[in-house]
Amino acid sequence: MQIKRAREMIVNLVDEPQQYNSHFATFSSSVAMSAVYDYEVSARDDPLVRVVADALDIGLAMMTPERTMVLKLFPFLLKLPDWCPGSSIKCDAQVSTNRTNEMMDVPFRYAKQHVVDNFIESRSSMVAENLRRMEKEDEAFKPMFGTALKQAATTAFAGE
Repeated sequence: MQIKRAREMIVNLVDEPQQYNSHFATFSSSVAMSAVYDYEVSARDDPLVRVVADALDIGLAMMTPERTMVLKLFPFLLKLPDWCPGSSIKCDAQVSTNRTNEMMDVPFRYAKQHVVDNFIESRSSMVAENLRRMEKEDEAFKPMFGTALKQAATTAFAGE
């Protein structure tokens, strides 16, 4: 898997060297997403890689020391109306939260649907194995286990 993806990355670098950042992101995401979700990343401009990259870009921009200090010193800024000057930090936080939720939900839905569609012949992945294991659990615990699995899977590939 890694050798195949490394070869694809080299071909992409030769074809479009100015897009090296995108090629490296695709390579690193492809290996992790294959192991976690059994998702085959396309060689270029993959939609799930774009979702992850967007969420991480916005999230990292939001987690600067300056913003943290401003919110710690002035927590009332999160309670300002959206139209009020100074509330851009609140709007940015909402956008970051939405993108992070999308980053958690979209690949997880793919893996869940993939397990349902190809139950017998689906390859092994972290999410697929745990979804099969969850089928044997009590119904009351399934939502809690599902949320924990979704968060663990996101950490496994986004925290690379």
